[in-house]
Amino acid sequence: MDQQAALEAKTSPSSVPALPQDSEASALSVESSVAPSLFKDYLNLTKPGITMSNMMMTFTGLWLASAGRLPILVSILTLIGSSLVVMSGCTLNNYMDRDIDPLMARTQGRPLPNGRVKPWTVMVLGIVLGIVGLGTLGIFVNTISALMAMIGLFFYVIVYTGMTKRTTTLSTVVGSVSGAMPPLIGWTAVAGSLGETAWLLFAFMFIWQIPHFLSLGMRRVKDYAAAGIPLLPVVYGFEPTKRQIISWTAALLPISLMLYVTHAVSLLYVAVALVLGGIYLAKALRALRPRDDLVWATDMFKYSLIYLTAMSAAMVVGVA
Repeated sequence: MDQQAALEAKTSPSSVPALPQDSEASALSVESSVAPSLFKDYLNLTKPGITMSNMMMTFTGLWLASAGRLPILVSILTLIGSSLVVMSGCTLNNYMDRDIDPLMARTQGRPLPNGRVKPWTVMVLGIVLGIVGLGTLGIFVNTISALMAMIGLFFYVIVYTGMTKRTTTLSTVVGSVSGAMPPLIGWTAVAGSLGETAWLLFAFMFIWQIPHFLSLGMRRVKDYAAAGIPLLPVVYGFEPTKRQIISWTAALLPISLMLYVTHAVSLLYVAVALVLGGIYLAKALRALRPRDDLVWATDMFKYSLIYLTAMSAAMVVGVA
């Protein structure tokens, strides 16, 4: 009887081990949840927000160069190619900054600092995106638009990230060259050459970036100091930074209005540019009054994003 009871106990349902297919199903469940997470990590490496803002300005260049009569196929290929180049630069920037990102609260959660992706895969992804993006522009659009994209990529990855970001307060100015290239990519994709309006678009984007990033630098000054990044507010403090922000914001208003001089936009755009630029300058001048510098910098940073989006829309709606 004892032997029989023991045998029954061994074969009772509660004592039967889990079947192999149960573990396989569990593994499949884990894999199915990991795959989207991994895709999201690699997507985040390309900085979708930055990519979208650059595509917006590329489209603006396309629109103004075509006077609102877009060549559809060329425009689509230009947006695809330029976005891939921007994604390449952002990915390679993540790869090159993998040693300092863990030191900043803003970037600690990125995939590379957390070890969720391998550095070599990030480097390969960045290179592939750049080759495909430049190839798309060079083969299907034209050589000069590809050249504009290549200059932007070179300045962002090599000159800004590699050479100046960790060595000089002028890195903000240097990095603004790359950020000002998207409208030139769009313009040359249609026009096939550079002109006065194209250079005004470049100047507008170049100037806009400096107060935008200096205000971000003020907001994140502790992060940049911890990582050893010599931004203007880190090295010289808030007062010189505020003066720089005011100066660059003041320079932005007349540059934005000069698009009317080249007959690229209508009086509708001029009216919008005066209002938006006036608000931006008024906000900047508030720095002269005693107040919380970080609150002011946050307000400037947020409005700079609103300003750029609204000005791009004004250029599209107010095309001459």
